[in-house]
Amino acid sequence: MKKAVLIFMIFSLVVFPGCRQTYDIKDNTLNRENQPDSAEYSEAASTQSTEDVLNQLASQEFFIPGEKLSDADEETITAFGKAFVNLYNGAVGDQKKVSFEKYISNKNLREFTDKMLELTQKRKLQGGSAVNYGLKNEFGQAEIQQIQDNLYYIELPFQFEGSGQTCKILITVEDKSLKLADLYFGTKDGVDTSATGHPAEREINNPDLWEDEAWVKGVFDRLEGIEKSLGS
Repeated sequence: MKKAVLIFMIFSLVVFPGCRQTYDIKDNTLNRENQPDSAEYSEAASTQSTEDVLNQLASQEFFIPGEKLSDADEETITAFGKAFVNLYNGAVGDQKKVSFEKYISNKNLREFTDKMLELTQKRKLQGGSAVNYGLKNEFGQAEIQQIQDNLYYIELPFQFEGSGQTCKILITVEDKSLKLADLYFGTKDGVDTSATGHPAEREINNPDLWEDEAWVKGVFDRLEGIEKSLGS
C-alpha cells in the first residue's frame, strides 16, 4: 500500500507540473499573438492625417527665454514663421477651418486672417487662383532683421508643387510667446493683395497698423466686396 502511494506521488510531481507548464506556454503564445507587430505599431503611430497635423500646428506655441526678442531668438522666429505658413497654406489646400489664436493676439488681424483664409479657399474652389497650396512647403533662405525694440521682420520665400510665394511678417512677443503683428503674402490674385494693397505700396513695418480704425475699416470693406464677387 505504501509503495502504491509513493508511486502515485511521484507520478503527480512529474505529470501535473508538466501540464501546468504547457498551459502557461500556450497562454503566453496567445498573448503575443494579440499584440501588434512593433514595426507596424510604430508606423501606424507616426502616420497622421493632414487634419491632425493642422490641429497640432494650430495649438503650437513658440516661447523665448527672455522678456524681449534678440538676435539669439532668430531660430525660434524662423520656426514660428514657417509654422504659420504651413498652417495657413495647409488649411487652404485641405479646405479646413483652423484657429490662429496661438499666432495672432490682435483681434482685427486675427479676424482678417480668418476671412482671408475663408475667401482664399472659396476662390481656389472656384478656380480663381493659379497658386498651389499645401501643408509641406519647401522654404528658401529667410531674411530677418530687427525693426525696433522687441519687433522683428522676417521674409520667408517658399514653394509648394512649383508655386512660389513669399510671406512677409512682423513678429513681436507677449509674455515670452511669439505673436504676429502683421502679415502679407501679396500674390497677384491674393485676397490680402486686393484688401490691403499692392506689394509696391504695402509696407510691413508698423506694429500698430491693425489698431488704425480707419485703415481696418477700409480693409474689411474691400473684403466684403471680394466676398460678394465670389457669390457669398
